[in-house]
Amino acid sequence: MPKLPDFPVEGGCACGAIRYRLIAPPLAVVECHCQDCQRITGSAFSIGMPVLRETLEITKGELGSWMRIAESGNEIPQRYCRDCGVRLYTEPPGNMPMLTFRPGTLDDTSWIKPVAAIWTASAQPGQTFAE
Repeated sequence: MPKLPDFPVEGGCACGAIRYRLIAPPLAVVECHCQDCQRITGSAFSIGMPVLRETLEITKGELGSWMRIAESGNEIPQRYCRDCGVRLYTEPPGNMPMLTFRPGTLDDTSWIKPVAAIWTASAQPGQTFAE
């Protein structure tokens, strides 16, 4: 398992219009194989990193927002860069104290290693998981 970096860590969107700082480690790093994540990322899965809301500081730019409607009917705010479209995090429904952050936007991703895979029943064929 890669060693966690010293916090705070920084990152941003692809075009640089948004920059942020995480001041504390994530609660976990997970792969999500649900069909919504496949559709949103245009890939086989997404990687999410739950962080406490108060540990995220936006240091440059202003995020846009769009509302995704889950199969459950819940409205789930998606926060993204208005210039390049990169999604930085999702806000879970119910005003929870966490955000589901997208770790691919970190400047240094060398320490990102998912500890679990969720919604594996909808995983793309060929995806394998440890028993």
